[in-house]
Amino acid sequence: MDPKLIEAREYVIQARAALRSGNNDTARDLGEKAVLLVPDLEDAWLILVAADSNPEDALAYAQKALELNPESSRARKAVEWATSQLNKAKAENMRVMAQTVPAVMQEAPVFRPIKIEEPRNTARPAQKSNSGRMLIYAGVFLGLLICAVVGIAVWWAVHSPALASFVPASNLMPTQEALWAEVNVPKPSVTPIDVSAFAPQSTSVAVTDEPAQAPTKVPSREPKSTPVPTEGPTFTPEATETPGIMAMEIVADTPTSAYVPPTAPPPGVVAGGNGGRWIDVNLSTQSVYAYEGDTVVNSFVVSTGTWLTPTVTGKYKIWVKFKSTSMSGPGYFLPNVPYVMYFYKGYGLHGTYWHNNFGTPMSHGCVNLRTTDAEWLYNWASVGTVVNVHY
Repeated sequence: MDPKLIEAREYVIQARAALRSGNNDTARDLGEKAVLLVPDLEDAWLILVAADSNPEDALAYAQKALELNPESSRARKAVEWATSQLNKAKAENMRVMAQTVPAVMQEAPVFRPIKIEEPRNTARPAQKSNSGRMLIYAGVFLGLLICAVVGIAVWWAVHSPALASFVPASNLMPTQEALWAEVNVPKPSVTPIDVSAFAPQSTSVAVTDEPAQAPTKVPSREPKSTPVPTEGPTFTPEATETPGIMAMEIVADTPTSAYVPPTAPPPGVVAGGNGGRWIDVNLSTQSVYAYEGDTVVNSFVVSTGTWLTPTVTGKYKIWVKFKSTSMSGPGYFLPNVPYVMYFYKGYGLHGTYWHNNFGTPMSHGCVNLRTTDAEWLYNWASVGTVVNVHY
């Protein structure tokens, strides 16, 4: 892998941690470093969107991310968010101006003409005439002196670094050049697994150390001490989980109310067919449904990926199950994650002990369930069970 890409992703991970702690300046610096290393890294531009306090700059960064990946839902949401922030800022400026102008007009001084009376004593007209000339000469001299002082001040401001800050930067400084070059970079695409020909799966639980094309049974159901597979969270940060402490610092522990399972399939859901078991993940409602054919047998409130690290969509199948395993990545380590079922690379359904905010997107792409719900689903599904993920 390209060392620059690895370093840029490290900066992105550190920037996300800085955003969670409220340190936007540090996050912006790290995002700029990542952009300079890899200009076509979408995550780096999205970091700048969240870290920049200027709505116009944030909108420009979001549009750049969308230009790099026009199919990205994260980039589209970032553009919409930045546009709304810019509109709010403009509306606030108009409101302040509307309140300021009348106040300034009320406080403006009123100038009234002063009536000058001619002196009654006109015994010495010669002196009066001379005094008038002297006043005129003094006024002309004072005007020339003021013009000279203003001219010297302007010349000094233009040529002196000490006063250059008083002149608009757009008149003195050259336009900043772009920090990236326009390139056409092929974008990775995800091709969902075609599972239409799968036969209904049995309820037996299979555990394997490597991905399989079809369900595989092993003699023992005892959990193995197996490292996370190479496609898993260790080497795919976007597909791994946020540490529990970090997640709880963002969103308060606010459990959702009890969820009532539906008695019919949700609108738009395609049945798994012929009584076979399959799992439906609805990202819009943050829900998971367990189906037997067209019948919902159980449902759960879950937490899926955030808009920065969304859950993949499409049809997949469970390729490996772990009753307990560790998830690790740069800067964090989650031991003993319970009831893990991976359905695409490092994306999986599993129990969650580090937060209780189900019903709200919280993860880096996996589907977080309550531990009791994950245990039920783990015992009900098997390797090869279809997982349908959609909005």
